[in-house]
Amino acid sequence: MVRLLSREDVASLLTMPDALQHVEEAFKQLVLGTARVPQRIVMSDPAPGTTLVMPGIIGGGMDALATKIVSVYKDNPAKHNKPTILAKIMVQDMETGEIVGIMDGGLITAMRTGAATGVSVKYLARKDSRAMGIFGAGVQAGKQVHAVYWALDRKLERCKVHDIKRAAAEAFKAELEKELGISIGIAGTGDEILNGTDIIVTASTSTTPLFDGNKVAEGTHVSSIGAHAPAHHEIDTALIARAAIVAADYQPACLAEAGEYIKAVKENVIRPESIVSIGDIIAGHRPGRTDDRQITLFKSVGISAQDVAVAKLVYDRAVQNGVGKVVDF
Repeated sequence: MVRLLSREDVASLLTMPDALQHVEEAFKQLVLGTARVPQRIVMSDPAPGTTLVMPGIIGGGMDALATKIVSVYKDNPAKHNKPTILAKIMVQDMETGEIVGIMDGGLITAMRTGAATGVSVKYLARKDSRAMGIFGAGVQAGKQVHAVYWALDRKLERCKVHDIKRAAAEAFKAELEKELGISIGIAGTGDEILNGTDIIVTASTSTTPLFDGNKVAEGTHVSSIGAHAPAHHEIDTALIARAAIVAADYQPACLAEAGEYIKAVKENVIRPESIVSIGDIIAGHRPGRTDDRQITLFKSVGISAQDVAVAKLVYDRAVQNGVGKVVDF
């Protein structure tokens, strides 16, 4: 028997505080050695987009086993009236290996990516942070703001957004002001984002740095979540060199896929061992922020443990509440 869950089903079962809690635990279990995230399989040519196959398993009481298949097709909206990112997650029974759930993974992908930034804010941002700026006003951007809002215990007061598409920024402003009741400003230039913000989030697919790292103010926390390929760079090596803490969702994954960190290591700006998995900070193995003047940096390429943890929560709640359609294959 397989339980099928639509995007609407997932939305009815999952909140951002849930995602924050479970992604934080997944990061912790990774460094404790009770979770495994094999390097994801990437397929593209001759297809016009990229497909990723992302399996993962988490023990430590979570007992979650799942695989996400996610595609990124940039031409989908214009050519096919479909989202750029499409995903499905298959949940397995840990004891038998049987596939017991198949759910839409689009919302989970957005929520768990936002939650990664939220976890980094909890451990690396200044406790008095009240203002954030974000590069990009796409689908992911809204969840980033939601995650920061909850990570700051709903004390976020204002946000500035910069996007090359003015209409996207205006839609972002209208939506987030309504949902969170905070002030949203539209920045005409990237430099405007850097002024007066405690937290900066980059949520783009840029192949070149979005701003000059030398202009980032002391005490700022930066989370880069958009670029997840060796040839993509949202942030520059100047920022990496200035950061007191250079963190990753998972250090091995970022060394393999995060173009910014790969470049910084190659140019001897930092050593691989200087990059710390956020789970080590959560578990108390490494220190987090120790000074309000420190610049802290977090890079996420997205790892399957995030999806596995959140999908297991959604599946368990669906069973408990009788949500979804059960099919006998």
